[in-house]
Amino acid sequence: MITIHLSADDLARVRMAPSPLWETVCSFGVLTNPNRHSVHAPWARRARQMLSGADVSPLVVAMGIGGRCPDYLSPPPEAPHATFRDELERLEATPPDVIYEEVEALMQGEAKLLSRLPHEKVRMQRVLDDPEGSLKRLVAALDRYHELAIGPYWPRIREHLEADVLRRGQALVLGGAEAFFSGLDSRVSFRGEVLVLDQPHEAAIEAAGRGITLVPCVFSWPHVLTLVDSRFRPALAYAPRGVAKLWTSSRSAPNGTALEAALSPSRASVLKSLLLPRTTTELAQELGLSPAAISAHLSRLKVAGLAEPLRSGNRVYYRLSFAGESLLEIFSETD
Repeated sequence: MITIHLSADDLARVRMAPSPLWETVCSFGVLTNPNRHSVHAPWARRARQMLSGADVSPLVVAMGIGGRCPDYLSPPPEAPHATFRDELERLEATPPDVIYEEVEALMQGEAKLLSRLPHEKVRMQRVLDDPEGSLKRLVAALDRYHELAIGPYWPRIREHLEADVLRRGQALVLGGAEAFFSGLDSRVSFRGEVLVLDQPHEAAIEAAGRGITLVPCVFSWPHVLTLVDSRFRPALAYAPRGVAKLWTSSRSAPNGTALEAALSPSRASVLKSLLLPRTTTELAQELGLSPAAISAHLSRLKVAGLAEPLRSGNRVYYRLSFAGESLLEIFSETD
């Protein structure tokens, strides 16, 4: 279990920032372990075709052991709209001694595993022998890999990430830290001033006024990833909902008839309008229905577990529950 203590000052410094570099690094882990990431199988098939003949060996050398990567590979994003080039330049500026220390610490922590995987030990030793040269080769390989495997899909990925940032930003404003963190992942909870992550290893972290950066990352699925490095503020990467829909073609039923057949046209319209939190009055104005009709639909959706209320001051907002989002994905009704 990992615990991150967040004071009031830390909660005032919560930041959300997608990271093209994190997506690129995580995607390579997906590509090398396709059976563990079936949701990305359509992308993986296309990426392998695009990468045919490309030299990705520096990436293989730099990647970690048993799914764990050195922290220097993924410095947390400093701005919500950083480009891949911006982040690659930050990676390129990593001091060689930092690379050496992190790789050596990783090898010591995974000594038992390395004793059974001598080829992995040789691979990591190459980085220790030449951290500066290893970094140069890594940056060049990442640049080419991103161009071929991520670049063609980045507009689609970015749109998905930005939509998630908007939704969760509203949850933070309307429902506070508990509503914000509780919706990230079933393994993440917020208790008092402590963010708790259900993970196989133990760590207790003090944000100490630095705040925390949340990184929505489609290729982190199905994991929640943490970065704890004294050089940076704590960072947590999570998979935004609806990741599987990224790699499927749009198959929305004409005029939403499938969803309407399941729920009725009016109720289906209300459900789809809850992609962003709405009040009863806002829904009535938006859909041209009476407040009483909206209340009746919301009541049914709440009983069905498809919508949930969220109070902010004197106002009550309604938003999709996890089950509600899943239902819209089934009927291809999410954006």
